[in-house]
Amino acid sequence: MGVGTELLLGQIANTNAQYLSSALADIGVSVFWHSVVGDNLERMTSVIKQARDRNDVVIITGGLGPTPDDITREAVAAVVEAPLERDEHLADAIRDIFHRLHRAMPEANLKQADLPHGATPIEPEGTAPGFIIEADGKLLIALPGVPWEMKAMLGKTVIPLLSERAGGGALVSSEIYVVGLGESATHEKIADLVAAQTNPSIAFLAGRGQVRVRLTARASTREEAEALIAPVEADVRALLGDWAVPGAVDSLAEALGAILVERGETVAAAESLTGGLIAAELTRAEGASRFFAGSLVTYSTEAKHRVAGVARSLLEEPGPVSEDVARALAEGAARSFDADLGISATGVAGPAEQGGQPVGAIFVGACYRGKVEARRIRGYGDRSHTKAIAVTYAIDLGRRLLLHP
Repeated sequence: MGVGTELLLGQIANTNAQYLSSALADIGVSVFWHSVVGDNLERMTSVIKQARDRNDVVIITGGLGPTPDDITREAVAAVVEAPLERDEHLADAIRDIFHRLHRAMPEANLKQADLPHGATPIEPEGTAPGFIIEADGKLLIALPGVPWEMKAMLGKTVIPLLSERAGGGALVSSEIYVVGLGESATHEKIADLVAAQTNPSIAFLAGRGQVRVRLTARASTREEAEALIAPVEADVRALLGDWAVPGAVDSLAEALGAILVERGETVAAAESLTGGLIAAELTRAEGASRFFAGSLVTYSTEAKHRVAGVARSLLEEPGPVSEDVARALAEGAARSFDADLGISATGVAGPAEQGGQPVGAIFVGACYRGKVEARRIRGYGDRSHTKAIAVTYAIDLGRRLLLHP
């Protein structure tokens, strides 16, 4: 359960919820509900009560700071009908943190050492302690909202506790990246497998021009769960063929990078439509410095000529948004950085058409060992989604060209 009006206003994303679900799945603990509530004592108390009534464990993140709107302690105390009491050990720990930082401690910070009677404290990573309290056989666990503090406390204290109480077990997921097929077409190809499966289950996550087929298995150990997934994953890949990205990867950039690192080769990009997003995606992959040479952001027509070396004749006809220019940009990227592979993207994100091309028109290019290819892709959605699709297809075209030069 996330606490904070800023979450409801959309001012920050509730990344804690995603992290918690993933960490709990690793120890076989199922997450059935996510809730977010603002900084209001009555509503917080109501939501915590509801969560407690329908779950064995409730994890609350946020609202443990020193300011008046940090009222998670008060809400939990109201739910378990216990008074708040100051934990002097925690108070000393908070004082020590400020002393080590050579900062004067506002007296308001000692509020963070107030816990419901009977609660077990979780030592702070920043200045906000967490706590665990059990009532009527249910666990209420309060953690800070600051992600790095929450993650540290979760790993050191909460996960070991819940793993022991759950008696072991694992919930393991594996994902297959699919590029070039929509969600419905992907499902159609593996529909019989989907209908027949219970453990592992098969689900689909679509977006950014790709589909992730997620296989999830529950077993006593991670190894047993992986053994359940393996034959089903093999069957799925056999049915999807080349549409599926080989290997266990977290992104297309990682898949491309793995091939390049194995060969001792590099990639460079020339970007118009994507404005540097291809470079950003490639550098998300671990070890990107081993395979990524650089990117030319050539957003204007003149920059395509002066920086990437695209011939003026191509920019005039067929125009900057075309297969010919996508090819020339890919060649320019490889040439500029002396890279083995060049990839590119040009297109129209909107709001108006450009050079006779409609909004959503995307052209991606790739150049490898003298072979140059380009594809036209149809983007959709808003500007950011159209750009994300272009990133996906540019990287995938480069990957496919490496595999089939």
